[in-house]
Amino acid sequence: MVEVVGRLALIVGFGTRFAALVLAFFTLVASFFFHAYWSVTAEVQMVQQRLFLKSIAVVGGWLAMTAFGAGAWSVDGQRFAR
Repeated sequence: MVEVVGRLALIVGFGTRFAALVLAFFTLVASFFFHAYWSVTAEVQMVQQRLFLKSIAVVGGWLAMTAFGAGAWSVDGQRFAR
């Protein structure tokens, strides 16, 4: 539910910074639970580590969206331009 509502908020551009921050936190917590490469066997470790690092990169994107916002054409941009 967090993913659906958060991504819809990002697409529309409403509450962008808050939605991106919530998605960053959610992605970070989920990666530690679902891609725990440090606790799996050697055969699966490389795949899990790549998925974990991919998720960390996505967290970086969400944090960049938190820092810079959605832009002038978003609902937030139109609302705060006045």
